[in-house]
Amino acid sequence: MRNFIYILFVFLVGCSGMKNIHHNYYLNDSPGKVHSLVELVVSQRNNKRINFNKVKAITIDIEKFMYNRLTDKDFQALQECHAVEYILIKYPKGFLENDYSLELSEAISGMEKLSQLHVKLDSADYIPNLFDISNKIQKITIEGNFIKEASANSFSQKSLKVLGVNCSTNSFSFSGKDYSELLSLSLNINGKIGELDFSGLKKLEGLNLIIDGKIEELDISGLKKLEYLNFYNDEIEYLPNDFFELPDLQTLIVSVPKLKELNERIKNLKSLESLLFSSYEIIELPESLSKLEHLEWVSINTIGKVSLKPLTSLTKLKRLSIYGINLLEVIDQILLMKKLKVLDFNLQPLLNKDLSPLGQLEKLKEIRFKTTYVEVDGDNYIPKDLPDSTKNKVLHQLKQVLPEHF
Repeated sequence: MRNFIYILFVFLVGCSGMKNIHHNYYLNDSPGKVHSLVELVVSQRNNKRINFNKVKAITIDIEKFMYNRLTDKDFQALQECHAVEYILIKYPKGFLENDYSLELSEAISGMEKLSQLHVKLDSADYIPNLFDISNKIQKITIEGNFIKEASANSFSQKSLKVLGVNCSTNSFSFSGKDYSELLSLSLNINGKIGELDFSGLKKLEGLNLIIDGKIEELDISGLKKLEYLNFYNDEIEYLPNDFFELPDLQTLIVSVPKLKELNERIKNLKSLESLLFSSYEIIELPESLSKLEHLEWVSINTIGKVSLKPLTSLTKLKRLSIYGINLLEVIDQILLMKKLKVLDFNLQPLLNKDLSPLGQLEKLKEIRFKTTYVEVDGDNYIPKDLPDSTKNKVLHQLKQVLPEHF
């Protein structure tokens, strides 16, 4: 397996949305304070007045539970938090000796406003079943440092809209038959993949499938409502034909180290607006790309010479990102892209080159560059960054030919 970890262009849609997990959370895109249940209970024990109806988000740390010796009576504090919409439950290593699943399920089953449940696990045998506690949960996020048997088949909620699973595991399985209302699914899995059954996801609009390891079968043919697909795998060399039979797909992100080619069938993605792919094996673009008349952004992350000719006739192309491609070698093709407004590129291929031809790009509204690059070492791709001295030298040259952009 190649060592370079590809940079994903868009982070997982189904992740928790947490920033600074101890202090803030994001509920419906609005920040709010997270209260620790242990701190609430301790304050209650000390006879401090607490307005539980002001609490909208709670962190439940099982390790702190054990340390503070919380009792059944203490769990009743949860039942007084009628306004809670978000709960984060953190399980320490070895939680199965006392996982509190029953107590937690009973305590939060009556929370009518609870809509988001986030569970973090460390070295667990399985994912505890806390997911039948409410029919109003809309978002479930599971994070696991290591889970022996990680099954996402028991999280069925009639109202569930977003599901995210991010874990390393000995075995992972997913069955979509109980997720008929799901709109967004994110599976970020490092480990052996068992069943991946996407049947039943008739309403799914967004899929993040990030898999480190071998995939025996991948069938997404039933996801006809899919608008967003982000796929990473470090084993396969060719994308399944299903990827090119999605009539509503607007964004396709592919990060596949061993990908040999983009299928000519890509022309079937009539609704595609953004195509972002990363592979260091691709040496040419399919001519059928020229048929995608709605494409507005194309990003290519590769190594070596790749002709951009199939993109020159795209009438709606506004942004082009070319990483690993020498900008000087494709500038004539870029100048044919009449609607282009934004250009992204690497500085590294421009070292010790005459940059005067780039002055023709002056009409672009925005030029962006990266100082990082990839170096090939046998079968490995090693990410590196330009030294400051070299970086400044190239930037000085760019300023001479494109002064309006600096």
